[in-house]
Order: sequence, then C-alpha cells, then structure tokens
Amino acid sequence: MKYARIAFASIVKRKLSILLMALQLVVSFWMINHALITIDTLNYQEKQLFSISKMDEYKTVKLTMPDGDDTQWFAERFRQLETYIKSLPEIQGYGSFNTTSIVPQDFPKWQKYQQRNKQLYAGTRREDDIESSGIIYFDYDIYRLFTKFVVIKGRMLEEADFQKENNDVIPVLVGYDYRDVFRIGDRFKAEAGAGEKTIKVTYEVVGILEKGSRWLSGNDYFVSPADNLDHFFVAPFFPEQREGRPISVAVRLHNTFIQLHSEKQFKDVKAAIMKKGKELGISPVLQTVRKDVDAYQENTRKSNHYALAIGTFFLVVTLIGVISVTISSIRARKYEFGVMMVTGASKRDISFMLIMELFFLIGISAVIGVIVSYLTEVNNDFLGYNIRLEAFTWWLYGKVAIIAIFIILFSAIIPLWNIKKLELRELVEGRE
Repeated sequence: MKYARIAFASIVKRKLSILLMALQLVVSFWMINHALITIDTLNYQEKQLFSISKMDEYKTVKLTMPDGDDTQWFAERFRQLETYIKSLPEIQGYGSFNTTSIVPQDFPKWQKYQQRNKQLYAGTRREDDIESSGIIYFDYDIYRLFTKFVVIKGRMLEEADFQKENNDVIPVLVGYDYRDVFRIGDRFKAEAGAGEKTIKVTYEVVGILEKGSRWLSGNDYFVSPADNLDHFFVAPFFPEQREGRPISVAVRLHNTFIQLHSEKQFKDVKAAIMKKGKELGISPVLQTVRKDVDAYQENTRKSNHYALAIGTFFLVVTLIGVISVTISSIRARKYEFGVMMVTGASKRDISFMLIMELFFLIGISAVIGVIVSYLTEVNNDFLGYNIRLEAFTWWLYGKVAIIAIFIILFSAIIPLWNIKKLELRELVEGRE
C-alpha cells in the first residue's frame, strides 16, 4: 500500500507527460474498442437472426428489387412475379412481413391501454404517441416457416386466418404487456389504407404472446436489433394491408423471402425468377441468407480492420512513449531510489512501485477508453436503439483487461531491466 501511494505521488509530479501519454492511450483503447465492438456485434447479429427465427442459411432466400418503387405500374408487375414464384415446384414457401403501427379504437379498456403505453413509452421517442402500438403483419408461409412464437393464453394464428377479406374480423395476437388490457375474444377497430380509400377493420384478440417474444426488425432483418413484441400486435396480412396501394407493395420489398425445399435448387430457381422478371420489365435479385449475411459482414470487416490497424498503430507509438518516459524517469529518480534502498527497500520493491505506476496509467486509460466508446455508441442512435450497445458485456471488458495487462507487462520489461542494473553507490551519489 505504501508503494502504491508513492507510485501515485510520482504520477502527480509528472502530470504533464503522464497526461499526454494517457491521452494517447485513451485514443488507442477507443480505436481498439471500436474494432472489438464491431466483431462482437457481427457475431451478435448472426446469433440473433438464427435464434429468433427458423430461417435456414442456405434454403432461405432474400428477394429484393433494386428498381422497385411505389407506382401502380411496378405493383402490377410485382404481383405477377409473386404469382409465378408461388407456382414453382421448388418453392416450399413465399411471403413477406411488414412492421408498422396501429391505433386501436372502440374497445372497453381504451383508457387503460393509453395508461399502459404511457408507462411503456416513458423516456423514449414514443412518449407522445401513447394511442398507438407496433404491429407486424405476416404472410402465412413466413409465419409458419420462420416464427417461434408461443402463446400463454388463447391460440396461435391458423392458416384460415391468413385468408380473411377486408370486411372479415381479423384475428390478432397481443403482446405480453397488454395481457390485462385485452382479453381473449375482445374486439377493436383500426383504420387501414389512406385518403378516400381508408377503411375501418375489425380485429379480434385470439392469443396472448409469452413474455419476451421477439421478431426481426422491419428496418433490416439482419443489421437492426430485433423488436421486443411485449407491446406489439401480430396479425395476418389482409388484402388492403398487403396490396391495397402501390406503397403497400413497395414496403413489403424490404422483407420478402423464399424458402426452398433444397439448397441445391437455388441456381435454377434464381435463373427462372430473373428470367420472368426480365419479361415483366423488372429486376429481381435473389441471395441466400448466408450470402446476404456474409456480404454485410465482409463490408463491415473492412472498416473494422482499418480501425484495428489505426488503434494498433496508436498503441505501438504510445508504448514506445511510455517505455521512453519510464526509462527517463528511472534515470531522473536515481537518488530517490537510492534513499529508498538505504532505508530498507529492495530492487523488487522499486520494480513493484514502477509496475503500480504503469497499472494506474494504463488501467485508468483503458477504463476511460471504454467509457468514451460507450458514450459514442449511445449518441450514435438514430432509430432509438443502437445494436452495437449489445456488445458492452463482461466478455468485451475481459478482452480489454487482457489487452491492458499485456501492455503493462510489455511496457515494463525494459524499465525493469534498467532497475536491475542499478548499483546502490551510483544511486546514492546520483551519478549515471
């Protein structure tokens, strides 16, 4: 403890040089943290995709339309392409999902619903939007092939539920947080469509989802964090919601998938769909989920490698500076060390004091680097939630601690060797 106090006092005396080294170390740890967070986030995103959904890496195919728009011309041709896709014998399933919002009306516990949302949305970007909730609409094939939903009351959605017309009662699953707001059999109304074509649709609660149910984000099924469905509704598409307007078709393009019977059929199916698209004057693009994930990760790794290289460069430069300043400090403090040895301290004690100084400097810099990284990610939050924040776990802190320990040990080797060579007579006399 005595040598720890001496080490801290020594750091205070050399505050300017220590401050500059600490600044370099903080930047180095910040850059390295950025790279580690990117790696951990990529792993988290992939784990999230396959834990939340039952998508297959090679049999599930993402369909995108780079030339897609919200015109009537495109909507008509895309519907023709969908009909063709469903007719292919290699296709096990085809469909989309769409995440949007809904404003339930005309139900008994309307005030309690708003009070619950006020609690749920407090401090978020939705705190002034307590009249609405999120809702996810599914095609039947997406629902039956990919979801893992479980209900604690009532029943799951069934095939017949996905064949409803606009004027039918639409069955809906309710998130866990609304379990005491809605009961099985409760009905409510909500608007669908826009402008003159707006219609009132009646929904009926048929099931309550278990706590913690999640589904892939409607913004980006892989990159964005999954939605917690505790305050969501889940319902089947009906005609107006699925294709009532050209914009409805355009929105579904973000989350449209094909399920193959076998991964070996991908090339043939891709060629057939692209040929049909060309005939229709549109340009479908098909890619397996595995390829889609790999392409994103490869692009992200490039920036990750750059950040890691910059961080390592800063670290090496800083290490050289730490070693140089520490050696200079040893030479400047020879007399101080000599007095310590005369009064009973050993070279081992002096070495321990030196390591304590490095521990203070590098350890605190590492902690500040992690804090700066966290604050950077918190402020880099455009959609209300940054998936990179999921990387701030004990696993990340452990890796940072290992790097910090390595730096402490590596930067101490040469200075400790210099201490070992010191002679007591020279120390007391203060000579080189």
